[in-house]
Amino acid sequence: MKKQTRPTEPEVLQQNAAKWNAAWAALRAKNPSASFNWYQFKGKSAREWILPTLREMNDAHCSFCDAFPLEAITNEPIEHFKPKSDPRFHNEAYSWSNLFYSCDFCQGQKREQWDDQLLAPDATEYSFHHFFIFDFTTGAIAPNPTASFDMQERARITIEMYGLDLDPRRRMRREEARK
Repeated sequence: MKKQTRPTEPEVLQQNAAKWNAAWAALRAKNPSASFNWYQFKGKSAREWILPTLREMNDAHCSFCDAFPLEAITNEPIEHFKPKSDPRFHNEAYSWSNLFYSCDFCQGQKREQWDDQLLAPDATEYSFHHFFIFDFTTGAIAPNPTASFDMQERARITIEMYGLDLDPRRRMRREEARK
């Protein structure tokens, strides 16, 4: 999970995020089982407008497991870091800071789970080596044992929630390290 720098919010979200967040919150309040669909703007879905900027933000790598290149191996999901189905976060479904470029695997592992300790790769305080260690021989990722207890706990939660140390992720990292 490499450090990411979030670019300027796309114009489509600058103009519409507040309105779309309010509409999504109202829809879920009225119908808690309503399905999420990206709103349309000038003939394209909001997803189509923001995907190129998210992809560029981390060089077409998954924001969480670093799988690459995603456009060749997945549907290029956009991860809602704070789950859009959770009533606490309905007003963040279209918030730029809540959207990440993700692979199907990471998004499928996390689903609609949330923990306040979850690490965001674009957070100011985030640095891979402060939170994690990586074993190049096995592909394993683990909390950094020299980090504080709180930092280790945040790393553990992030690893668990995104499945970052599951065998398929280890194999992928070993293959990348060999290259």
